[in-house]
Amino acid sequence: MTLGKPIYHFTPPANWMNDPNGLVYHEGQYHLFYQYNPHGDQWGTIHWGHAVSTDLVHWQPLPVALAPSTELGEVHCYSGCAVIDDQGVPTLFYTSVGEGERNAETGAEQWMATSPDGLLTWVKFEANPVLTSDIHGKDLTVRDWRDPYVWKEGDCWLMVLGGSVEGKGCALLYESANLQEWTFLHLLHTGEENLWECPNAFRLQDKMVLIYSPSDKVKYLVGSMGDDLRFMKEQEGFVDHGGWEGYYAPQSMLAPDGRRILWGWLPDNARGEMTEIQGWSGVQSIPRTVELRPDTNTLRFQPVAELQGLRENPYELPKTVWTQGHHKLETKGKAVEIIAEFELAGSEASFGFEVFRSPEGEEQTTLKFDVAGGRIVLDRSRSSQAAGVHAWELTALYDMQQHKQLRVHLFIDHSIVEVFVNEELCLTGRVYPLREDSEGIRLFVQGPSVAMSSLSAWNLRGI
Repeated sequence: MTLGKPIYHFTPPANWMNDPNGLVYHEGQYHLFYQYNPHGDQWGTIHWGHAVSTDLVHWQPLPVALAPSTELGEVHCYSGCAVIDDQGVPTLFYTSVGEGERNAETGAEQWMATSPDGLLTWVKFEANPVLTSDIHGKDLTVRDWRDPYVWKEGDCWLMVLGGSVEGKGCALLYESANLQEWTFLHLLHTGEENLWECPNAFRLQDKMVLIYSPSDKVKYLVGSMGDDLRFMKEQEGFVDHGGWEGYYAPQSMLAPDGRRILWGWLPDNARGEMTEIQGWSGVQSIPRTVELRPDTNTLRFQPVAELQGLRENPYELPKTVWTQGHHKLETKGKAVEIIAEFELAGSEASFGFEVFRSPEGEEQTTLKFDVAGGRIVLDRSRSSQAAGVHAWELTALYDMQQHKQLRVHLFIDHSIVEVFVNEELCLTGRVYPLREDSEGIRLFVQGPSVAMSSLSAWNLRGI
């Protein structure tokens, strides 16, 4: 195995991968498309890679789905989405980018392709582009206009695109009756960031959710959207606190059982700058379900239940009061799942897990819960590749003293730490342990003791 390559997170056999694209379920299979460079492990000549699964866990790579039409001026096929049209035809939308006047900042176009054979091959629409920046008229200039996401509302199709207007990131809304002829409606929402990428819009219960990637931590907005298709924000939060250092550009899909499922790109060293990835770069997160908390109108994130089929070598600990110090767990390895519940009532302890730990601790990654400070910290300063990451620590602010319990659901996979906290906070980071024996896992406590009501751990099989 290539050093650091995950075994249960999806990666292509080789080369560069970034954003998940075109997530769709069709005729018994989940389809995952993704930004892909078939020519090397750095970003460039962006195509769409393709894989399928029947269970969201085991993926079969398929041939490249989209390649740039160089004869038409395309250099890259940027991110987009997939839908099944009203006649049952699989249809892709993506951002087409070239050079010169077709550059990504001011000359991007939105293109369409359809599949005649069940999503195996794709034919680009003869009348492409289906949208150009002219759709906005003369009074609105949109820069970095990209990443279409399309869904059906009643009798019409809606599309949201990301970009920047007057230096502020935004999501823009468009409408069509037939997926081919589009009308610009309005700015759906605008933020203070310079650019919004990869917007997703979907309904959960009676609310509308808007997810966007602002070249930093991925955010979500929850609000209302009525018949006038105007979005009114009511709540906001973070999809994941990893940002460019761990989790970016997510896309969601609706599963046949009604679940809303989300994937995100886990970059290598924030922008693929690692020089020792050995022929590959980029990972997809484990799929997460997204639900609405009706009491707070915030989002709940959980790993899909199908991942439980990878578990082996179960390990259980009963209720324990951990005192100050380090406590070795029997479970070890580089592909592990841990679920632990801690009692926080009145606690001001700092505690957490050391993973990817070498026998003497020369190498390790630390996940720390600072209850009094209200911080969750992923510390990579003692990873062998700490010098290769942009920030040694990834931090999420979280007021743990407002909670009686802290439920930690942790996944590690060779170069990934992916953690869910109380099903409402996610923090994902990439680490690069170089030692083969960095397989140890310890629980640590600093300061007062902490009560743990339960702990379960498993090794996870590869896919």
